[in-house]
Amino acid sequence: MAISGVGNHNLYSYVKNKEVENSASSDYSDYLSKKYDCVKNGTVLISKAYLKECTENPDKAKELEESLAFYNESYQSGYANAKANASAIGAKLVDYSESWSIDSTGNITMIASTTVTSGDNIKGWKEQKEEQTKRLSEKKGYVFK
Repeated sequence: MAISGVGNHNLYSYVKNKEVENSASSDYSDYLSKKYDCVKNGTVLISKAYLKECTENPDKAKELEESLAFYNESYQSGYANAKANASAIGAKLVDYSESWSIDSTGNITMIASTTVTSGDNIKGWKEQKEEQTKRLSEKKGYVFK
């Protein structure tokens, strides 16, 4: 702890309170990292300001932990949807990742990334598009070129 003056009780109290605040946020962050793998491995990033708010407000902390508990379910759902979408276009899902960022007000931004490939035994994108266009034209009686 740094004290810039002897006898300055207000400054000492301010610095001491800041250390307690930082310690509480750090302790809570450590707790979340131990309890939730998504925090531990960095797939969910939480604003320091929001962590601080959660240490002071049990309702916010409960809301945060409910969101973190939902992460695995969200990931599995996203993975299943990405796999189904790839299959629907004749591709193969190679990789799926999902990350969250929780801002200072508790809003969550989710980013998902998928990598698909046409592979050796799967039709190419151009062939898929041509077949889809042909099916649509036959179904509606239109001719597309």
